[in-house]
Amino acid sequence: MSHSSSEILLVPRGEAGHFLPAALGWMGSPVTVTADPGAANHVLCLPVLDFVRLGFTEANGRLDLLQPGDAENLRSGRAALLLDLSNEGPGLHAPTFEALHRNLHGLGIPRDRVILASQNSLLRLDYERLYGEGLRFWTFEFFPLQVALWLDAEAGPRLFPQHPLDRSGYAPFARAAGPARFLCQNAALRWHRVLLYRWFQLNGLDRDGLISFHGIGADNPKAGGIDVFHAPPEIAAAFGPLLADVGAWIPRQARRIDADRGTDMVMTLDTQAYAGCDLTVISETDFFEPGVERVTEKALKAAATGLPFVMVGAPRAVARLSELGFHTFGSLIDHHYDPIADPIERLPAVFRAIEAAWFTCSSDPAGWHRRARAQAEANVAHARSGLLAQLDRVMVAPLIARLARFAETGAIVH
Repeated sequence: MSHSSSEILLVPRGEAGHFLPAALGWMGSPVTVTADPGAANHVLCLPVLDFVRLGFTEANGRLDLLQPGDAENLRSGRAALLLDLSNEGPGLHAPTFEALHRNLHGLGIPRDRVILASQNSLLRLDYERLYGEGLRFWTFEFFPLQVALWLDAEAGPRLFPQHPLDRSGYAPFARAAGPARFLCQNAALRWHRVLLYRWFQLNGLDRDGLISFHGIGADNPKAGGIDVFHAPPEIAAAFGPLLADVGAWIPRQARRIDADRGTDMVMTLDTQAYAGCDLTVISETDFFEPGVERVTEKALKAAATGLPFVMVGAPRAVARLSELGFHTFGSLIDHHYDPIADPIERLPAVFRAIEAAWFTCSSDPAGWHRRARAQAEANVAHARSGLLAQLDRVMVAPLIARLARFAETGAIVH
């Protein structure tokens, strides 16, 4: 019989990568992190760090981080095992899950005692379609919450040395003169970013924007994510003209719009670049990955600066920003691409949205500012005073409620 307790006990296993317990601590949530839970119900927190590690043979897919007695506590119902992947939002990869199933079975750990916490809210649906009931899936978005803490005027900047928004001077559309400009920042090499960069070039828009593209040179530590000379068949078939002669135009050295301070884009926000622009094209992390629905810190930071935006991301990314309290400039930008599930169909729709928005913006920058200003200023204000509370309501509080129910009853719910 499991011991009933209202105290939420989190028991870390392993070292780096305890994202979720750290985030709950920052939020002041009623949890206790302890190495000795006694006889009480407790949650074993296992840092995953990278989704594919769950399928590695070494370290038994991370499960070797468990300590003697943990498996027995899981079998008896006294413990739950939380696989902390709140730093990522993977789609379903069957070989990884099948390896996890085998490893759990080898230790005698029931699947229904295991929680996978990730940023992707669709993962549960795809898992159950393949395997039926089994693992529990919780959604928790570490980096968006981290950025919300950073942006918040009361809490932040708690985590970073930089001030993300110049509270004494930053405002959208502060520049009164000069031609319109758009902003598009890219980092790790991904197929949608390669195609977007080339589309800008072929349509002459690269002359009108501040565009970062880190290329395939040695100065881009994330250049090895894809092989730009061998596109997947479905991408090559749909976007062959954009990829033609890629070796002649793909940059061999990173084209940056900001100084390289040795940090990645999670840790910085170049407000000066946003202050000089009128529209932003948000190049998100996910696009061609099936079964992914999320936004990352990239979208939140862009929305926080107040510029109207077109989203080059996963389906429903614009809807997610709306759910988090941001205006999405629907009267200026046609976001009809947002619910399109098929990325081959979605990308041309995104291109059309960028083209239409940029024509409107560049034809009459002053009119664009007038029509966008109220929503833009409201988004800046929301980032400073409303976003953190909204994430607390829609993400943190429901998670705490699930943890509390487990602590009291031993039941693990979706």
